[in-house]
Amino acid sequence: MHEYSLMQRIVETILKNLEEGADFQGREVKEVILQIGALDIHSPESFRQAFEVLVQETALAHSVLKLNVIPGAIACPRCGYAGPCQEGVDVHDPLPCTECPQCGTIASITGGRGVDAVELVLED
Repeated sequence: MHEYSLMQRIVETILKNLEEGADFQGREVKEVILQIGALDIHSPESFRQAFEVLVQETALAHSVLKLNVIPGAIACPRCGYAGPCQEGVDVHDPLPCTECPQCGTIASITGGRGVDAVELVLED
């Protein structure tokens, strides 16, 4: 359900911008390219399914969703390790932490949240 409500806000924002933008008039959207943090979606498949349901009978109905999932990163305060976080992080945790793969210290996870970018590819 989380993916559906997040995608609903994204689709509503895109449609509002399409309505208000003179540059978009009469041009069909071929692709919606979305960069989103891995900690904001449980499943890319359910996120895609929400998109397909929500765009029916809209200006985005014939578009294809291209999803780029941005992983969270570990920033270890003890050893200085910086790198991608491992699977199994609780996406509901507002301050997610995980074990550093290098030294075992509990390290905070940075990034991996929010919508980083939305790009529309229009027909010529």
